Amino acid sequence: MPATPKATKLAVMGHFLAPTSTATTGNLQYKCKHCNSCISANIKATSSNLKRHMKRKHPSISTELINRPSSSSSYTNPTQPPVSSFTVTTKWKDTDPRQLRLTNCLINFIASDLIPFSIVDSAAFRELMATAEPSYTIPSRKHLSFTLLPRRSAAVQADLKLKMQQAQDMCLTIDIFSSRDMHSFIRITGHYILDYTIHSIMVACKRFKGSHTADNVHHVYQETIACYNLAHRVSTIVTDNAANMVKAFTLPGMEDLAQEEDKPEAESEEVTVTDEFDYLPPERSSCFAHTLQLAVKDGLKEAGQMRTVIAKVANFISHVRKSTTATQILESSMKLVLANATRWNSQLKMLCSLFRVPDSVLDQLHFPDKLTPYEKKIATELCDILQPFQDAIDSVQGEKVATSSMVIICVRVLRHRLQSLGHTYDWKLVAALHIAIEKRLAPYESLENFRLATTLDPRFKLDWCTEEEVLGVRDLLSSKASAISPPTPSSESSPPSPSAKRLRLIEFMSSRKLAPVSAHTPSTLHPEVQDYLTQATVADDSEPLTFWKENRHRYPTLAKLACKYLAIPASSAPVERLFSIAGKLFRPERCNLTDSKFEQLMMIRCNSKLN
Repeated sequence: MPATPKATKLAVMGHFLAPTSTATTGNLQYKCKHCNSCISANIKATSSNLKRHMKRKHPSISTELINRPSSSSSYTNPTQPPVSSFTVTTKWKDTDPRQLRLTNCLINFIASDLIPFSIVDSAAFRELMATAEPSYTIPSRKHLSFTLLPRRSAAVQADLKLKMQQAQDMCLTIDIFSSRDMHSFIRITGHYILDYTIHSIMVACKRFKGSHTADNVHHVYQETIACYNLAHRVSTIVTDNAANMVKAFTLPGMEDLAQEEDKPEAESEEVTVTDEFDYLPPERSSCFAHTLQLAVKDGLKEAGQMRTVIAKVANFISHVRKSTTATQILESSMKLVLANATRWNSQLKMLCSLFRVPDSVLDQLHFPDKLTPYEKKIATELCDILQPFQDAIDSVQGEKVATSSMVIICVRVLRHRLQSLGHTYDWKLVAALHIAIEKRLAPYESLENFRLATTLDPRFKLDWCTEEEVLGVRDLLSSKASAISPPTPSSESSPPSPSAKRLRLIEFMSSRKLAPVSAHTPSTLHPEVQDYLTQATVADDSEPLTFWKENRHRYPTLAKLACKYLAIPASSAPVERLFSIAGKLFRPERCNLTDSKFEQLMMIRCNSKLN
């Protein structure tokens, strides 16, 4: 027999109300099961009072069933409706660990994927979160932007400071960029080795106001160093070749100041200048990748015919990319790449992308000024000449791998490759690249940081040295080791084992037959250095830091030096990788993003997953 509307309503209300009787009259009353408040004794009044009570006191509890029609089809069993229809959702408190954990995940999601804050106002997003976790309370946009985001950024920065204090030596890379609305920002990244693992972090990414002078750059650098207490931890700084960067970290005029220290009248000025430059790092290195790019550009300037071919290929690809017919023809082939004006290797990629397309497909494209067979031959030879430079760029721009030991290797590989290409191609380009290497890249071979890093790389040791360089580099490494740990007598070194086979990049060193360090070396040589250099090199595809982790007890002093010099990045590529991230934050629809919000988002985006 179907239930009556009155019985149905009583059954529904029974899940919210508890019937009770008064002690004096014995009349039946209803009380709320959630707060024990008295509702009413009259069934009709109880229904309306229940709706009002639940809306005012328990808004999170559904009262849907009260409004349902009282037809018999709604309830097959009026005395016992399904339990799932009456599930009560209790919201987490603000201090609940689950609420805090999900809120941090929400902030990381917004910062990592560059999502606007308005996502929390999206009805679809709120429906998603309510379905996934009904107990979670989504913060409002205002609370997220002005309270939760700064709090999360401060927590990440505090954790970052603790991580940085564990590093003995640190290298910084610095660069300046401008957003679409021409707002300038300075970015600083830090690199150090901890537990024989390279760590890269974003130290700062802030608005840079005023002229890009050396004084302003150095002032921002000092503020950052003071903020993180890194005055005596930064050993090297890597910048590009811009004049303001070079001047900011080379301190012109300090040599004259040191000669005048004995003059009493200059004493007060000396204190001021010393305080001002208290945080200057002992070493500054120009970005090797940027210098390599300048060397290639110098060479291309002397190749007039080459430049004509490159321009012709660029015009052809530009025409193809604007033609719908050509696009349809090339759908089955690889995409053509158009070069840009800022990077020479984009020109190489452009030429290579053209030669990957079969000639049968290119013949279907209608373009009045196609390449002649002779011009194709020139372009092919140009790719052969520039490919070693592309290999060198790739080897020094790796992330979380040791790249400082590859700088001198790349210089000598390029010199060796050009010498071999000179016998094949009798071009001005080869000679011009030779000159550019000696002018721009050869100075890296004399820098102490890179000489030590290459020697401390167990893949190379002293194999990269000429016979005249061996003694000097060996004594340099020994003096650095003795400064940390005075030499002590050691057991006789084991005989050297055969060297591993060289990879293509450094195969030129396979023919070198330098005499290994033996027991006949001077007694002043540090024992660890003598033992280390006596052993053969490891395989070229092995990881240098893995070697030092496995041999940290055998060579404790050299392991410390390896962590210092192998942490230096060969280029400023790590800081340049922040360009695209920052550029995406300043999309046209987010051009009103404030400086403080930008810094907080970048801090969370780049450092929230510190190990």
